[in-house]
Amino acid sequence: MSLNSRSTTSRPAQWARAAVVFLAVGSWMGCNSTPARESSGEAREAGSPDILREGAPIQVVEQGYFEYTERGKLVQSLEANRLERWDNPEDEGTSNQENAPLWQVSEGFTLFIGGNRDRHAATLQADRGTYNDQAGRLEAWDNVVLVNNKGERLETEHLVWSHDSDLVYTRRPVSIETAQGLLRGRGLRSDSRFERYEILNPTGSFEVGN
Repeated sequence: MSLNSRSTTSRPAQWARAAVVFLAVGSWMGCNSTPARESSGEAREAGSPDILREGAPIQVVEQGYFEYTERGKLVQSLEANRLERWDNPEDEGTSNQENAPLWQVSEGFTLFIGGNRDRHAATLQADRGTYNDQAGRLEAWDNVVLVNNKGERLETEHLVWSHDSDLVYTRRPVSIETAQGLLRGRGLRSDSRFERYEILNPTGSFEVGN
C-alpha cells in the first residue's frame, strides 16, 4: 500500500497493494518512540481497549479522512476525530500485513464500507478502536453501530471487521433492528458488508413492531 503524494508521509514500495488517498487533516505530528506490542485479539476483547500503553505514536492526525483503494477501486473510507499511528514490531511467522503499523482511532470514528462517505454499502461507527490498513482489518470498541444498505442496525460493545477475509464477528451481546423487529443474542458472524449474518446464540426474543 502506498500513500498519495498529498499526505505528510511515504511508505515502502512493498506496501503497494492498495493506494491511500489522504484528503483532510486538521493537524499532524510525528515522533520516533516505539511502543510495546499490542496484546492478542482475545486479550484485547476480554480486557482493556487501551491497545498500546507505552511509548508515543509515530504520527498523530486530528479530523482525518482517508480513502483506501485496491487495484484502482475504492474499497473503504475512514473518518475519525483522532488517529494515532503506532509501530507494530515484527514477529517471525507473521505476514507483512499483520506486522504493518496500526492506526489507533479515538474520540469517535466512522468506517464507510464499500465506498466513500457520500456513497457506500454500510457504515461502522464506534468510540475507539484499531485499524490495520494493510490487512483491511478494524477492531472497534464502545457504542459500536453497524448499519447496512437495507437500514438494518447492529449494536454491540465490541466488533472485528475484516475486508480481506470478508468477515464481521463479535462474541459480545448484540441487538439487530430490522424492518420486521428487534433480534437479540450473544455473538455474531457476518460478511463484511453486513448483508448476510448469523446470531450465534439467540436469546429467543423477537420484538415485532406495531
